[in-house]
Amino acid sequence: MAIYFIIVAFASLGVALSLTSLGRMGFGLPPTHMRMLFPGLAIMAAAFGIGTASMIVRRLGRLEDAVERLDLRDLSLRVPVEGDDEVAALARSFNRMADRLEREEKARRQLLADVAHELRHPLAVLKGRLDMMQDGVEPLNPEQVLHLQDAVIALTRLVDDVRDLSLAEVDRLSLNMAPVDLGHLATDVLDSMSPAAMDRGITLALDTKPGLPTLTGDEGRLRQVLVNLLSNALHYTPGGGRITVRVWAEGARVRMAVADTGPGISPDDLPHVFDRFYRTDKARNRSTGGTGLGLAIVRSLIALHGGTVEVRSVFGQGTCFTVTLPARSISNGGWSACRPGSEPDPR
Repeated sequence: MAIYFIIVAFASLGVALSLTSLGRMGFGLPPTHMRMLFPGLAIMAAAFGIGTASMIVRRLGRLEDAVERLDLRDLSLRVPVEGDDEVAALARSFNRMADRLEREEKARRQLLADVAHELRHPLAVLKGRLDMMQDGVEPLNPEQVLHLQDAVIALTRLVDDVRDLSLAEVDRLSLNMAPVDLGHLATDVLDSMSPAAMDRGITLALDTKPGLPTLTGDEGRLRQVLVNLLSNALHYTPGGGRITVRVWAEGARVRMAVADTGPGISPDDLPHVFDRFYRTDKARNRSTGGTGLGLAIVRSLIALHGGTVEVRSVFGQGTCFTVTLPARSISNGGWSACRPGSEPDPR
């Protein structure tokens, strides 16, 4: 840091000497004036240069200290931004970097805490049942093995979801991009999930429009998106309810909506539905509900495809999730955005 001070100081000294030399030349001024004017200017130039050097060295010194503390994982420190010069721009850049690193560190710690919390329940179930079998309290029969298998499946699903989400959030999840017909994909998914809906007394309906444009995407991951949205709707829609999947073209985009006639989402919960491990139904625990990562995975997978997902809900009437994806070609026609619990409105 001292090198900057030395450079500016020498530059200031050079200016002062130059002014002194000019003073000796006279320029036609009275000698008394010359003796007073130019030495004074030289002293002012030297003082200004040394003061500027001191200020720059002080500001750069704060930056250097901040970088050293950042290297020690102290992410709370920010550097004061003074002025509008290059040093101020450097301080602003440092503060932005520190903000980003602090957010990422908080997210990492929160994810670790959430995963540990979520793993505790299925592991406790496994340990409890195994302990009872070992103590002879519970017999080792097919029913008990089935309970153990359910706990293992829950653990496996949670680990897979965490892996998918963590890779998707850092853009490291590999996608097998190929042409995808979203209408055909929706038909296949609804056919596979119809038995589960029938068991719960829920009607599944599909509305598509002919001539949908082809997408470029990972069919398996897009299938996962629709399965997650439908699974979420099935959990919350009561018996006798209805879930409608709509697929339509809108300009150079293809949109897919999943609307249910469930209880809806409260305004307080709505901003958090895509958060990791967030459950709007606090009574829905880890044994009766999912991993709490389904909607977070939906948002990340759609983002990787260059699309968006949004949610609209009317409390007490239903919820609608709408996915928007870029299409390979432009198709005419389409349907307007869905309303929770409503039928599509042809344009």
